[in-house]
This record gives sequence, structure tokens and C-alpha cells, in this order.
Amino acid sequence: MQLYLIRHAETVHNVGKVLAGTTDSALTSHGMAQINCLAQHFVSNSTKFTTVFSSDLSRAKITAEGVCHAQVSPSGETPLEPILTRDLREKDYGSMEGYFWRASPPSPKPQDWVISESKSSMRKRVKNFFDEHLLPLLMRDPHSRQNIAVVAHGIILQELWAYFIEVFNPVDTNMAALHTKPVWSNTGYMMILITPTPAERTMPPLVIPGLAFFVLSIDDKKHLANLHRTRGGVGTAAHDVKQRKINQFFQSSTG
Repeated sequence: MQLYLIRHAETVHNVGKVLAGTTDSALTSHGMAQINCLAQHFVSNSTKFTTVFSSDLSRAKITAEGVCHAQVSPSGETPLEPILTRDLREKDYGSMEGYFWRASPPSPKPQDWVISESKSSMRKRVKNFFDEHLLPLLMRDPHSRQNIAVVAHGIILQELWAYFIEVFNPVDTNMAALHTKPVWSNTGYMMILITPTPAERTMPPLVIPGLAFFVLSIDDKKHLANLHRTRGGVGTAAHDVKQRKINQFFQSSTG
């Protein structure tokens, strides 16, 4: 199995450098162009996804839909659609939602102030996603050559990554390309190869037996190499969803 961990495209909150964890931030026009580049990149590389999971927040959902709708499906085959889940939502910043990302909370805090989501809460969500969605695919056919995409958000992807480190045997984990905590640019992706191990080994507690884990790329954004932001503020403005429907914006490629 090849697993692609993909961050959503650029949003107006990304441009403004303000926190938007569970806030449904709109994609910019530049963000929509990023999705198109990403989707066509996978098509041109003959990367055929069998399953796409996504956060249910619109910035991830639209990114996932762009990838799905560009996939070439044989005549009569049901077009691929993302499987949406709340477990892949970004960290909830509580009352800090909408604040500049380096800002400090007011002191004293208002009585109705809501604290940010804890790491343990996010870890519970990624474990639930892994157990309910990814693990059954891995266990069903460890030798399969399926491509799985997970479209989500920067912080929750880091938590998912941290969970992988816990559940895969360190002996069978190759992270030679990774020297620091991974980060994701908008539409950047990490590619991971998961394969059966050649031999049975004694496994530590909580480790998935019989599977090896290899990091093939980190924050891959080659698809954005020739993309330039539209001048005059158009690129950073919120995309007008009334201009074109999503299935019109992302056309399938036959080449």
C-alpha cells in the first residue's frame, strides 16, 4: 500500500496568518489553482487512488474532491468520492479561533473562554480514524498495491504521523529522509510505503505485526513548481464558488 498524507489547499485564514482550526475557512483562488495542479500531477504520474479519506471541513473536502474528480474512471465505473470524517478535523483552537497565530490570549480571560483542544483529544481522534478506516484496509490484504489518500490539516496530520510511529515496529520503520518533525505546505504531501515484513519478529506491545513502514517523500510539492499567484489581490481573495461547480473546475484528464 502507498499512503499519501495531503494537506488542504490555501485558505483566506492561511493568507491572513490567523488560527482556523474548526473554522470553515474559505479557499483562495490560488488555493483552487493548487488543487488543480495537485490533481493533474497524480493523473500524469498514473497514480490511481482506490480510496480517499478527508476531513469534513470544506477546505479539505474540496481538495479531496479535486483529486477524486480528476481521476480517470473506466466507462460505467462509479466515480471516486472522498470518505468524510470528523476525526480528521484540524485542532480546535477554542476561543483562539480567528486570532493572529502568534497572539497571546487576553488576560484575564473572559468567563466564557474556551481552551484549545488537547493533544490527548487529537490523539484519540487519529487512533479512531486509524482503527476504523486504515487498519481494516491494511489487514484485509497486506500485499495489495492500492493507493490511499488522506486529506486533512497540518496539526492533525502531525498527530496521525506520531501515532504511526507508535504502532509500527521501529525495527521495520525507515525514516532516513526525516530528521525533524514533519510539516506540510498547502497541498504538500507525504508518501509512505507500507509492505509486509519478510519474516516474523517479536513485536513490542501495541505494535502492528508483519508490516514495514517506509517514508518515500516529505512535503512533496513538485506540482506547484510552475504555479504563480495571480496579481492584484485576486490570488489571495476567497474563491467565488458560484463561478464554477467543483466538477467543472476539476476536469478529468485522458492523457
